[in-house]
Amino acid sequence: MPGASAPVWIRTGTERDVERLSDYFGRLSWSARYNRFMGAAENLARIARDCLMPTRKADCFTLVAEWRVQGRDIIIGEASYGFDRMSGCGEFAMSVADRFQRRGLGLTLLAALQWRALSLGHLDLFGETLKTNDEMKNLARKAGFEFTRSLDWRAVRFDKRLQG
Repeated sequence: MPGASAPVWIRTGTERDVERLSDYFGRLSWSARYNRFMGAAENLARIARDCLMPTRKADCFTLVAEWRVQGRDIIIGEASYGFDRMSGCGEFAMSVADRFQRRGLGLTLLAALQWRALSLGHLDLFGETLKTNDEMKNLARKAGFEFTRSLDWRAVRFDKRLQG
């Protein structure tokens, strides 16, 4: 990561992070934001609030990766997770700030998300991304996901069975 004097850490986001997460989404490049939300995204404050709602159950959470800059902690990545009891499967979506991509933060965030899902007893995990999102497809491959067809013609789905 950026340097020993500025460590990166990952924690569970809370409702106190809504404004900071909204700012983070706003700082993403247009293409990174488009890839994260699989289309144009408006009202980033509402999206951030939905990710961090205080009423969410334990099987829904958002992890945030933070980095300290000039005495301030800024969000540089996030991974959201939701478990669907009907299907017995957890779904995730994530993003990493443009300047921190291809440095291992995405794999680290995904590993933390998988560990948390596993600790909840959730063994099946999937994500979807646009067919054009090569970065996410490469990350999913590196993390051991298997690719399948998505119901969305623009997307590809990747699945993984987690092991303790």
